[in-house]
Amino acid sequence: MKMKMNVQEKFELPGGVTILACAGYEKDFDVIGKKLNLICDGEVRQTLTISGEKKMINQKANFEQKAFETHDKVLLSQEEAQSGKWQLVGD
Repeated sequence: MKMKMNVQEKFELPGGVTILACAGYEKDFDVIGKKLNLICDGEVRQTLTISGEKKMINQKANFEQKAFETHDKVLLSQEEAQSGKWQLVGD
């Protein structure tokens, strides 16, 4: 079964950590430690290893979003992340 999440936002933190806020997360699918492909229009840009999930502090909207952490350099601009065209896809 393929898992797909839509990337909504990207945040870069100190220490080489990037957070991707994603919608469409299937709670039955554990992504921590998994390799997910960053895809737009069927083209894979890169493969990311998800190292953790972050709590979204003071979340007042977008309750369907989850924030996932990676230590990989994410080859995605903030504008691309916000475009709604990018997905994280895994098996």
